[in-house]
Amino acid sequence: MTLSASGVNVKAAVAKASAWGAAVACGADSGILIKPHTLKRTRQSLIDDSLGLYFPQNAVNAQIKVEGDIPSYLRYDGLDMLIALAMGATGGLPAGQGATTAYAQTFSLANTLDTYFATFIVNNGVNIDEYTTVKITGFTLTGEVGKPWEIKFHAIAIDRITGSTVNTPTTFNNVTFFETGARVLFGQSVFWMGNNSGSALSSSNAIFPNKFELQFKRKMAGKYGTGTSMDLIDEPTNDGLPEITLKLTMPRYTAATYFNNWDPMTQQMLQMTATGANIASTYNRSFQIQFPALQLSNVDLPMKEGILEHPLEFKALSIGTAPAGMTGVTNPFAINVVNRQSANVLA
Repeated sequence: MTLSASGVNVKAAVAKASAWGAAVACGADSGILIKPHTLKRTRQSLIDDSLGLYFPQNAVNAQIKVEGDIPSYLRYDGLDMLIALAMGATGGLPAGQGATTAYAQTFSLANTLDTYFATFIVNNGVNIDEYTTVKITGFTLTGEVGKPWEIKFHAIAIDRITGSTVNTPTTFNNVTFFETGARVLFGQSVFWMGNNSGSALSSSNAIFPNKFELQFKRKMAGKYGTGTSMDLIDEPTNDGLPEITLKLTMPRYTAATYFNNWDPMTQQMLQMTATGANIASTYNRSFQIQFPALQLSNVDLPMKEGILEHPLEFKALSIGTAPAGMTGVTNPFAINVVNRQSANVLA
């Protein structure tokens, strides 16, 4: 029977690589569950447009470009590698929680992502699509009442090949999945926000948005002509300032607080925490994001016949001194997790 690709059977994996342009084999615990990705390979085609050739007789391949997104449901376990590659730094070896299989880890923002990239592969049922090395340039994280959180990793790859000798249908048999459950649900989430000049956040600072969107995008680019092939980019590096924005939607408009904070640029700190199932003893899975300095960039109250929603938009900024309750968090945001990952995924 002739093989035929079907999206429902697609499987993916990712493994940290050590040399840009050199694939590594994906294997145990490298499998990840994704939604349809948009990584696309395009290549320039240069025709011979010399005078006298009304119908060109020659076209040659030129520069290769591979960019797109890798979307997934956010899970308490299993996506640490991609998150760390986007953030750029971890807290080192995860801290064991008691004598259990629960571990705590922190992902913090680094100024550069130099030397951090991975091999990303997709088994489409016919062949292995190998994105030889991929730079994760950021992510968009979203959540909405009644739904799981979702994360979309933004990526630049050196190339996509279909005939790799490193990752093959046979070697893909070695791929296993660290986690296939434990999605982060909006219903497991709490949001605390207050002035960042005040005391540490607590339940008294609870707010109740019904949706959010965090956009974290580094401006990065690779250059042609500096590596082993004139048609492939070298390792992407910083090419401008990052953009980090947060959107919250309040389901009811009940006070003019955010309008009043907008013009005086009153900075807020925010803590978003989702708590999942128990791992062992008193330790539950958790995923937390801390923002030490959010500044309102837009406040709105769109008119309609029904209940008025209150959309808010913030710029996530850095701060000179971490606010109370966010020790060491001075960059725009940090992520703290408790899960079953015992290794430093960037080591």
